[in-house]
Amino acid sequence: MDNHLLREWIMMHRGKILGTLVGLAVSLSVIYWGVLKTLFIAVCVGLGYLGGKQLDDRVDIKDKLLRLLGER
Repeated sequence: MDNHLLREWIMMHRGKILGTLVGLAVSLSVIYWGVLKTLFIAVCVGLGYLGGKQLDDRVDIKDKLLRLLGER
């Protein structure tokens, strides 16, 4: 299988490949650390992603927090 065909196959099945890798990572994490620690790690990764996305989108964090908490 040459490089072009492999790349094409990966692009056609990238969702399945990514889903399989995430499932493998989660299952190994549960086996190694347990359910609660794995859940904590997943929450931290999700919050980190959202924070990074806000920085990438150049969102004013102070303004967003004031709207969330309500200006006093």
